[in-house]
Amino acid sequence: MRAKAYQEHVKRERMLEEQRIEDEFKEQMLKKFAEDDRIEQMNAQKRRMKELEHKKEVERLWQEKLEMYKKQREMEIAEREAAELEERKKRDIIEQEKAKLLEEYGSLLKEYHPKAST
Repeated sequence: MRAKAYQEHVKRERMLEEQRIEDEFKEQMLKKFAEDDRIEQMNAQKRRMKELEHKKEVERLWQEKLEMYKKQREMEIAEREAAELEERKKRDIIEQEKAKLLEEYGSLLKEYHPKAST
């Protein structure tokens, strides 16, 4: 009988050892998965931060490009207005000179171009 009790004792000890090993394995795996999740969360947070940085940089670059475009348009408008003003000044000078010449030589024109006097 003693051998049977010993075998049961050994069997029980072996089952307890297997249960302890199983529990230890499960605990280690849970810790590992928790650590993996923590790392994954950290990586996800870093990724979100990187995406946010990229969005901010894209917006900054867009604003910079928009500002350059606006300045270029303002310069083009200013150049066009300056050219139009210069053209108006030239036309005014030409009209003034034409009027002066007509006043000065108008009588001669009437002599040689009778139709001009009508």
